[in-house]
Amino acid sequence: MPQIYFISGVSGVGKTSTIIHLKKLLPADQYDIRDFDEQGVPTGGGPQWHDGETLHWLDVANENAKNNRSTVVCGFQNPKRFRELYKKEEHIPAHLILLHASGDTLRERLLNRHATPESIREINRASGVTLDKFIKDIVSFAPELLSIFQKENLPIVETSTKKPEEVAREISEAILKINSRDVFCE
Repeated sequence: MPQIYFISGVSGVGKTSTIIHLKKLLPADQYDIRDFDEQGVPTGGGPQWHDGETLHWLDVANENAKNNRSTVVCGFQNPKRFRELYKKEEHIPAHLILLHASGDTLRERLLNRHATPESIREINRASGVTLDKFIKDIVSFAPELLSIFQKENLPIVETSTKKPEEVAREISEAILKINSRDVFCE
């Protein structure tokens, strides 16, 4: 039965880096693998934009389901907020999987990613804050998000010491193990 899988986590955990590897591991005729932000992020992003994109991906998943395809979306989801948006009677079964990394790993990855003036300007535009504040906020929120996923008993993949290929393999294994009783928001 077609389903949607959100691969969540804070910026820097490796969501986007795993997409190309997931596409190699999961058959394209069965899985549509996408980047949550592929339509672009408006200046400042924000909850209203994020909610709209979440609903967009749920609609895409419903369309994919008509062709017997599941949908994998790599992008941040907070289970608490997702529960408010997800409508079991309107949407196909949904699952959330968390990618998590240590604060030091996140800091290092984000500094490496935003090492040019152009990328610093882009993160300032998209997030509405300075790079330093962005990184500080990400590093401080990561343990909170981990705790939420742990309390919800949702799958978690640690990425701190793994290459994107390894993370993608663990994600694909988690997707293949999930069954109907694990459906989010039942």
